[in-house]
Amino acid sequence: MQSAGNSKKSKNRDPMASLRRFIMIMAEKKRLNPQNAIAVFDAILQHSGGKGISDEELAAMFGFSQSEVRKILRILYDNGLAKYRRGRHPETGATRYFWYIDLSSVNVVLVSRKREVVRKLKEKLKYEEENEFYYCPNHPLKKYTFDEAFSLNFQCPKCGHVLEQVDNSARIEILREIIRRLEEEIKEDEAKIRAS
Repeated sequence: MQSAGNSKKSKNRDPMASLRRFIMIMAEKKRLNPQNAIAVFDAILQHSGGKGISDEELAAMFGFSQSEVRKILRILYDNGLAKYRRGRHPETGATRYFWYIDLSSVNVVLVSRKREVVRKLKEKLKYEEENEFYYCPNHPLKKYTFDEAFSLNFQCPKCGHVLEQVDNSARIEILREIIRRLEEEIKEDEAKIRAS
C-alpha cells in the first residue's frame, strides 16, 4: 500500500497536471479563460491519434468564438505544445489547419520550462545571497537593500522608524531546496526522454 506522502509526491510529478497548470497560467497572461484553454487542449489531445481537429470544429464543439479558439491555439503552438497539418475543406477547398498534440515534444517543453524556472530562481538566490536587506517593522512588506537603507539614513521614508536588518537565511535555504528539487526532477525527466 502506498503511503500518503508517496501518493502526494506522485500527484505533484504528474506531467499532465503540470502541463495543465502551465496552460492555465499562459491563458491568464493573455486574458483568456483558463478553463476554456484546458478544454481546447483536452479536445486536441483526444483527436491527436487521428487526423487532428480544426479550429472550426473546436469552436463548434464548445460554443467558443473562433477568435478565442485561435488565441488558445496560438498559446499552445508558441509554447511547442500543439502542432498542425494543413488540409482542405471538403466542400469549399479552402485551406484548413488540423491541430494535434505531439506527446513526445510535451516532455521536452516541460523540461525546458523547468530549466527556465531554475534559471530565474538562481538569479533570485544570487540576489538574496549578495545583498543585505532592511525593513521597517511598521511596513514589513517593503524591503530595502543596504544601499537604499543607507541613502535613507536607515529610517523608514513613510514613518521615520529605524530600519531593521532582515535575516534572509531561511529564504535562502528555501530557494536552495526548491532549486535542488527542480534540478533532480529535470534529471529524471531527461532520463525518461532519452529512454523513450
